[in-house]
Amino acid sequence: MEQLFEQKLVIEGLLLKPNMVTQGADCKWKEPPEKIGEMTVQTLQRSIVPALPVICFLSGGSSEEDASLFLNAMNALPDKDQRPWVLTFSYGRALQGTVLKVWGGKKENVKAA
Repeated sequence: MEQLFEQKLVIEGLLLKPNMVTQGADCKWKEPPEKIGEMTVQTLQRSIVPALPVICFLSGGSSEEDASLFLNAMNALPDKDQRPWVLTFSYGRALQGTVLKVWGGKKENVKAA
């Protein structure tokens, strides 16, 4: 935060693009989306000022389904006052990954994609 002020940036005009708090790729167990959402919001509460208007999450290597479930879990947490930021996604490519793979740039795959 100190550097933001030193550079004379206006917090209310910024977007933050972090990853969600998830287990490592080699971890043997998977936390449920609710736990990922809870831990991610808790981390934000401890480190991000309320003046920041929007947090746009990167997929962080999560699948389309998992990233969507995690974001939904964050927005479903009961106490909206505890998350003063808009929580949205910035992982359009991740959401389109499966479709792009099926399409493969071929006209004949459009319907399947």
